[in-house]
Amino acid sequence: MKSADQSSVKSAPQSAVSSFAVNQNIEAKLNLKDLEKIMTAFMPGPHYKGEQIRLDCDEFSERLRSTLKKGCKNDYIELFEKIDITKEGTVDWDKFVEYMLLEFYEEDEKVKTTQVPQWKELRMISSPHKDVIQRIELLKCMNRYVTVSKEGMVVFWDLQMKLAKNSRLSVEAIKQKDLWVTDCAVMANINKLAVTFTSKEIVIYDLSSKPDFNCQYRIQGFRYTPICLNYWFNSDDMEHSILSVGDMGGEVTAIIFYSAQTTLFPRPHHQGGKDGQHADEITTCIKLKTIPREKTKKSKLRLVHHDVHDGWVRYVKYMEHLECFISCSTGSKHSIILSYIDKVKSSMRSITLHYDSGVNCFDYHKRLNLIVTGGINNQVCLWNPYVVSKPVGILSGHMAPVIQVAVNQRKTQAMTFSKDKVLRVWDIQQQLCLQRIAGIFPKGPEVQSRMYFDDNVNRLFITFNYQLTALDMKVEVREQVLSHDQPISCVLYNPKHNQVLTSCIGGTVNVWMIDNGQKVKQFQDCHGQAEVVTMAMDEDESRLLTGGSDGSVRIWDFNGHCHHNLICAGGQSADISQIVMLKHSVTVMGWSRLLTIFRKSSFREYHVEATEWSGGSEHFDDILCADHHPPSLLVTGSYDGEIVVWNANSESLVKKLRHRSVLTTRESSSSTRSSSACDQRPITTESKTSEVEFSCVISRLILLKHRLQGGQHDGCDLISCGGTGWCRFWSITHTTLIHQFIAHPHAGNIIGTTDEENNYLVTGDSDGMVKIWSISNYLLNYDDIKADPERLTSWQAHQDVITSMQICKKLENFLLITASADCSVTLWDFHGGKIGDFGQEKHWRLDLALESLRNQETGDSGTQNEKEEKDFMDDFESRCTTATSVEDTRPQDQHQRHQVEDLDHRYNTWKKTVLGDTYKEERTQKRERKQPGTVPGFKRYLESVQTPYGVLNCSDLQQTWQVEKPDFVVNPHKYFGEKLFNSTDDAAAADENTQKHTTDDNQSIRDTRHLLKAAFDEKTFFPKELLEYETQMRTQHQHQLRLINSTKPKSTTASGILKSSITSQMFHHHQHQQQSTVKQPVSNQQSLVSSSASNHQQSNKINKTPTQAIISFLPTNN
Repeated sequence: MKSADQSSVKSAPQSAVSSFAVNQNIEAKLNLKDLEKIMTAFMPGPHYKGEQIRLDCDEFSERLRSTLKKGCKNDYIELFEKIDITKEGTVDWDKFVEYMLLEFYEEDEKVKTTQVPQWKELRMISSPHKDVIQRIELLKCMNRYVTVSKEGMVVFWDLQMKLAKNSRLSVEAIKQKDLWVTDCAVMANINKLAVTFTSKEIVIYDLSSKPDFNCQYRIQGFRYTPICLNYWFNSDDMEHSILSVGDMGGEVTAIIFYSAQTTLFPRPHHQGGKDGQHADEITTCIKLKTIPREKTKKSKLRLVHHDVHDGWVRYVKYMEHLECFISCSTGSKHSIILSYIDKVKSSMRSITLHYDSGVNCFDYHKRLNLIVTGGINNQVCLWNPYVVSKPVGILSGHMAPVIQVAVNQRKTQAMTFSKDKVLRVWDIQQQLCLQRIAGIFPKGPEVQSRMYFDDNVNRLFITFNYQLTALDMKVEVREQVLSHDQPISCVLYNPKHNQVLTSCIGGTVNVWMIDNGQKVKQFQDCHGQAEVVTMAMDEDESRLLTGGSDGSVRIWDFNGHCHHNLICAGGQSADISQIVMLKHSVTVMGWSRLLTIFRKSSFREYHVEATEWSGGSEHFDDILCADHHPPSLLVTGSYDGEIVVWNANSESLVKKLRHRSVLTTRESSSSTRSSSACDQRPITTESKTSEVEFSCVISRLILLKHRLQGGQHDGCDLISCGGTGWCRFWSITHTTLIHQFIAHPHAGNIIGTTDEENNYLVTGDSDGMVKIWSISNYLLNYDDIKADPERLTSWQAHQDVITSMQICKKLENFLLITASADCSVTLWDFHGGKIGDFGQEKHWRLDLALESLRNQETGDSGTQNEKEEKDFMDDFESRCTTATSVEDTRPQDQHQRHQVEDLDHRYNTWKKTVLGDTYKEERTQKRERKQPGTVPGFKRYLESVQTPYGVLNCSDLQQTWQVEKPDFVVNPHKYFGEKLFNSTDDAAAADENTQKHTTDDNQSIRDTRHLLKAAFDEKTFFPKELLEYETQMRTQHQHQLRLINSTKPKSTTASGILKSSITSQMFHHHQHQQQSTVKQPVSNQQSLVSSSASNHQQSNKINKTPTQAIISFLPTNN
């Protein structure tokens, strides 16, 4: 909106809504296989010769619908109309592909341009630094941040920015007060720290030494004081690294190491240091002129340099992708230089980027191959390293010199920080500013700042002298729909026109239809360059009032015409928090302890001046919120937690409401809060005081108007929401606080609203969480039980602060409209079902959306059954655990338990405490777990699940009968043959054991297993074919051995006799062992035959040769 003579209205195009659009478009549901099917549908057949089929609208819809088997005919007709923009009446495959490419390219670009980073609150990190912080860097090998300050203090932080270690650097022969650190660089591959001092030297410390850092090397001999330092190492070859330094004389010097992990510089051969020092603890001094300039095969380091800059070298860095050094200077001529290493000469080859202004800083984006520089002329320039004549892009917007630059390597974004403490985020590809952040950084005189961005965790560090601050980026939500370009400040629902009105801090007001989410109007620049912070409507809902940060309230009609301009703070900027429409006036508040009132009788001119509130100042702090109930009840709440009740007609004080003591209230509710906040950090006295003070803040006042209309009410009639998640219930009649509880633990601030009949209370917090509470029968009487209201549901509605909420009723359903600082406005049902975002591409139909959400809720019965099944399993496991513990209980444990029970009976402390009563009440109200037999629909659920269990027949189990033991277990002697024993003693012992087994039924199977023995031999145990094959192989082998022995002459030497005797003795010993241990199950006659045969063989084997004895020793089947 603009003023009366410059008003403008932008209306959105009226597009027809054909279907419920909570679901995606048909083209968004297509995958690769679907596209292949569509391509086949456009091809005429196997004899395709380059001519495609052209389909009209009916053929297109029918063929694609039958091919894909998804969607309805109207979806494909709509898709055809989108493709056929030239109205030719036919579509071929090329036109379809062209549309799909353009569609998804636009979607991709839309997502890229809307990825505005969302930051958390600025954190002030207390540090032991006492002077300017010169560098902050991440030490990846240790997962630590390192900060080094001017006085030589080195501090290590963990990833949560908690102090891990700090130490002070020192150099021998130099007093600490005369020594200043100018810069430092972490040498991560060798765990060292290089530091430049004002003594014109570089000192390298060993970070692994304890407790203090050991000074190992001192590089001396610089002509000018080094002021910037950089270190690079090759991740593929850790021995190769480069240490580059820039000084006040405009020189850039680089030391190239080829054996960094072995040794940086050659050390003299010391026999030992003073007092038995190790060689590594001795400081080695290196003169710069002694470092070789040329590279040889045996050289381990080399020095290269150039002196092209005409001013101080502010920053230098080696870029491995470009294989060059980039350095910048504040000199007007050679401000940006790219220098390349020469293989022979020590002086580097330099290329100057032509720029007429000095440069303070730069950074390099690897993927885009762009150098981003920040100049003293307030410009941010983008350079192509291969185009030296001019920058490829200039980003303007800073009002002061740019002193720090950092690029986000994972995105096409750059962050720049200027001298006036303004942070800007740029889109490098689009060359536009995405975000401007100012006013949150520490105030004060001119400071020195350093900036470092950790893209691994999306954390930005900015230092202000010795102060360290951190900005953490919030988790991104991809494909987020934006209702406004900037954070939303207020949302209203107009039932007269069935519209939703939203405003943002950019000064834009949008008007949406709630039935389909379509934007019908947009009013821009409502307060010029000022923000729109709040809105309100008059009693007739025909006028809109907007409050701006310029300290004015403007009254508009819905055609975009501004009728009046109410001047609130004498023409000065003011923070307006709320506008309240009274019967005869408009009341504005927010920036002072007084109410500002505008009489409707004075609305004759365009500019309206404020009049004095007759009630004067009754608040002791700024008024933040108010609520009004006709005809005369007005309540206001201030920052200090005080509520004042006014008579709006007479503008006089009625009463004041305040709780007794905030500190006492907080201590009394500590038990309730500790149950929800399990991990709390230690709170200092100052932080605890500020937290207690913030818990008093009242951000919303809600009068329960439906209860007040009855005339007779004795219970709660006012609700206040505020800091640290507190929600309080007041009684204006009794002038007291009835009950209070923490509705949102861990939340900074909450807001609330109710429906017209005061049945539901909806609260939203600074983390984007929404909760709905039932208050229809809550605290209707003053003497009711003071318990927390019942929470119906909760869900994560937004990713940022919820700034405004409205409840409306459509089609007999309660709907909730939420607005957030994440630039989105969303419509929900009261079960947390999302209907849509205002501003999404596809509109919705409210009736179809509500019906779809009801169907989803009905289809969640399977999920409920899963929960009940899980409860049953937990209950079953707990019962098993309890039974096991009862069985394992010893008498002495029971005695101890009785003693504990007696002690509890004597004191009874737990039952008389508030915490004990709360715990007992929660346990008694807990839902009873059900057994599987009583779970409703459990059988149908298993049959419907699309898993292997779904194909099983889950019929009821039949009743089992008594199982009898099988006969082979009762009478084993009928089925298993008994072993034939060689002696009568063994047989008698076996009979005795068998009789004992049959009489003793309780004997275990392990004891009776040896009695069930059957007679088996080789012929019955192995197959016939296997035995015949084994016999054939044995016969063949014996025949070959006989042929070998027949060709050899008989040996009569002593060695042969000795071998024969040894073999004979071995055979006798083995034959004796075999007879004593192995008993074959054969008859007595077979035993005698085998015995005589073995004796005959033994007598024959004694006279055989050793080979023949071994052959006869082999077993045979005969």
